[in-house]
Amino acid sequence: MNQISDAEKAGALAEQIKTAFNQKFLNPATGTYYTGTEACQSFPLYLGLVPSENKSRALDVLAHNIIDVNKGHLDTGIFGSKYMLNALSDAGRADVAYGIVNQKTFPGWGHMLENGATTLWEHWEYSDNTYSHNHPMFGSVSEWFYKVLAGINPAPDAVGFNKIIIRPQPVGDLKWAKGSYNSVRGKIISEWKIETGKFILDVTIPANTTAVVEIPGDDAQLLGEKIPASKLTNGHTTSAIGSGSYRFTTRFTPAIN
Repeated sequence: MNQISDAEKAGALAEQIKTAFNQKFLNPATGTYYTGTEACQSFPLYLGLVPSENKSRALDVLAHNIIDVNKGHLDTGIFGSKYMLNALSDAGRADVAYGIVNQKTFPGWGHMLENGATTLWEHWEYSDNTYSHNHPMFGSVSEWFYKVLAGINPAPDAVGFNKIIIRPQPVGDLKWAKGSYNSVRGKIISEWKIETGKFILDVTIPANTTAVVEIPGDDAQLLGEKIPASKLTNGHTTSAIGSGSYRFTTRFTPAIN
């Protein structure tokens, strides 16, 4: 088997599918996919199908539907909800995703909590005899907690979390978040808090792994020493670290959404 040849064929087929998909469903003038629902916009954004010149318009359509049309609510199902949360956060709009997750009126996870739920329902609307009240259908929000709020992610080329990306995204009125993941390499910990104008991030990276940490702000420090970090265009600094426990601090002013 020629793996390089197979990869080339698969890549060419992927490009053909992407082109056909966009020709069929994308309105390039507006960035709208098909009927422009939250799910219609989220699927191609999450799957990387949107041409670079249309990404900002496609994201704007999604944000408009959420904020203006649906008044901060989702109108997605089990797959669209996962794709929407990740598509927003990957594009720098974790604030919109947070607004959805924190929404306490119907429909949404907060609505379940406000109505006494202790487990996830199968359906956004409560039912006393039709739908399950202990169902994983909308459990993708838990993934979002780990990946976005705590910021624990495998690197794109990771094998069993041997390469880790810590990229917490503080949003809204959150002042702290704590998360840990028991990977096959050991426990990965990411804990952050905002206090007195500082963003403080504590990270633990297991043995025989490496990590890249992205810290909000451009003046991050590690244990009192300036980090030799490369600047990112989104206002973060990065630090490449090995196994161990670290504390990062940076000046931080929460965004006003």
